Order: sequence, then C-alpha cells, then structure tokens
Amino acid sequence: MQLALWKMACEDYQILYQASKKTRRAFTFSGVVMGINYMLSLLGLYQFFEIIFVDIFIALVLGAFVTIVFMNIYKLCLTTLNKDEKTFSLSYLASLLGRLIFVGFIGLLIIKGFESFLIFTVFEKLTLADYEGKILLSLRTIHSKFPWIWMVTIALLTLFILPFFIKVSIKAGSIYIQEKKTVEKNIILEDYKRFKKRYAIIFQRDYNLSIEIKEHYLDPPFNTIPLIVTQNLGTTEDFIKFLNSEEVS
Repeated sequence: MQLALWKMACEDYQILYQASKKTRRAFTFSGVVMGINYMLSLLGLYQFFEIIFVDIFIALVLGAFVTIVFMNIYKLCLTTLNKDEKTFSLSYLASLLGRLIFVGFIGLLIIKGFESFLIFTVFEKLTLADYEGKILLSLRTIHSKFPWIWMVTIALLTLFILPFFIKVSIKAGSIYIQEKKTVEKNIILEDYKRFKKRYAIIFQRDYNLSIEIKEHYLDPPFNTIPLIVTQNLGTTEDFIKFLNSEEVS
C-alpha cells in the first residue's frame, strides 16, 4: 500500500526506502492526497459532462479521459519541481508560483464540477433536468443559493495543491533529495557517455573520420563551469622579433 502511495505521489520509491521516517510519511500522505484529487477530478468532470451531454455513458467516458489528461499534466508539474540549495531563489519561486497558478486553475475547474456533483447528485438540492446544457447558469445558481459552497472551494483547492507544498517542505540537504540528485546525475552522465561514443562511431563508420566532441566546459554535459584556455602570448620584444623576421622573409 505504501509503495502504491509513493508512486501516486510521483516520487522514486526505491530511494524513498533509504529516506528518513519523516520524509516517507510526508510522501505517503502526499500519495493519499493525490488519490483524493483523482476522485475529485473524476466525479467533478463527470458531472460537468453530464450537464452538457445529458448522457451518463458519455459523461463517464469523457470524465475518465479528461481526468487522465489533467492529472498527467498535474503529475508533470509536480515531478519536474526539483529541490536544490537555491530553494528561495527568484527563479525557483517564479517556477513554483507558475505551477501553482496553472494547477490551481485546473483544480478550480475540477472542484466546481465536484461541487455541482454534491448539489445535484448527493444532496439533490437542485434538479439536473432544469440545467441541461447550462453549466454557467448552474454554477451561478449554486453560488447564489448556497454561498457556503465557497468554503468548500477553498478547502478543496488547498487540498488539491497540497502535494506541491509537501514536496517543497522537504529539506534540500535531506537524504532523499541528495540521493535522488546523485542518481539523476549518474543517469545523465551515463547517457552522455553513450552519446559521445555513438557520435564517434557514426562519423568513423559513415565518413571514415575520427571526430570526437570537443568540450568547452569542465563539467559536461551540465556546462556550468567554462573551460578557461590560457595562451602564452609572449612579450613585446618577442612580437618585434616576429615582425622583423617577417620583413626579412
């Protein structure tokens, strides 16, 4: 069960086994939240499509399909949020804010559908037949007749984006983050090594040329430390001698 929740949380379960209990519990809870978000998405989108098409089968199929699309986008935003030493740098905060706004918009759409599901199907406060094909009218009616629904919106939206805050809360120096960075770095280095080898083989095989990639950085392929080439240009006297030799020749 714990393994499934870690996968649901979009984390590397093999590395998580080596992490602290606190980190494991955090991502276990994140997996539970992700499972709840899947359910909210399926029910909310189902309700929206039922209002539009007035057909349960079409609503179920489209609801399931769009849920998969939305949640894969969600997981992509969550997975690519990397934690490093520059957690509070401007670029990191901008990246986090952009993801939260984008995911929050998706979440708001899903939550409004789920609220419609509660009103129409669970509590039966309104009759669905009166709002067939009228999503905006149904939402306006729900907001005007049941203002408490905004409290539900805030609570569920907080829950929807909670996995991002859980991930940010894990310290950059933790065993999990450091081990994950090491594994990812080794994967990149191995792939780059294979690429360079393949690059040389192709030129040798197809063009009979011995060509290798020339590195301009000390840490390829990350390329963060430029390779500084020092040249001995000589003295002024050396330059004058060079000019004189050119004139003689």
